[in-house]
Amino acid sequence: MNLSMLTRTFVLVLSFAFFVACGSSKPMVNGVDVSTSTVNGDMFLNISTELSIGNLRLPNSSFPIILPKDGREVGAVHLMNDSSGKNILKLEMNISDSVNLSLYSVKLPNGSFIPLIGENKVFKIPAGKLEIYLSLAQGAQAIAIAVPVSTFDAIGRKVGTTALMPMFNKNGIVGAAGVYTSKTKGLNGFALAIDLSSKIEDIYLPQALAQREEASLDYNDLVPSSRAERKINKELYKLHRKRKLLRIKK
Repeated sequence: MNLSMLTRTFVLVLSFAFFVACGSSKPMVNGVDVSTSTVNGDMFLNISTELSIGNLRLPNSSFPIILPKDGREVGAVHLMNDSSGKNILKLEMNISDSVNLSLYSVKLPNGSFIPLIGENKVFKIPAGKLEIYLSLAQGAQAIAIAVPVSTFDAIGRKVGTTALMPMFNKNGIVGAAGVYTSKTKGLNGFALAIDLSSKIEDIYLPQALAQREEASLDYNDLVPSSRAERKINKELYKLHRKRKLLRIKK
């Protein structure tokens, strides 16, 4: 093996190790900012997250957040790949308008538990094909976003139903992010969950909700078997090398 080939091999190994770390031991989030504001008595939540997904690229897309009961638009989720190559997920949402919805025990589209939220009951709110899960129970305030990614269907066919959601702590903001997979087409994607306990602890809650027993958040990583994790990282690395533009489920 000549020096040039050795160099290329070394670079590939380093690249693979770096990218796989994004899917396992290292966070899948480079940075996150969470803020709230009050307008006319309503609380608005703003989240901006820089994702760590290697050379994968988010499409530049926006998805309005629509309340299921009355069809009102209360915000939007924005996906973007900016001019510097950063992959950004932004959410802006009036969360005060959501407290009158019904509570549900839900899971991610593939049937895995929602990171952080676990089995807590949540408000489930659609944003196009994206799903938002909002937990406002005392002691368990959190939000999660599930983004269905058609590009990941190929991963799901090889891995089956599982989830790889490592925890992160960025600037005191705790959350989890990663991929969820299934052999069923359309049930694969990316999820992000963020602990909001320190941000919205004083939000007004309807009496029936405020009187519920206190819940708690689950700060454990969601990790599959070692074999499944290796398969996920291998398939993600293939997409990374191809600089794939991720396709969102329509």
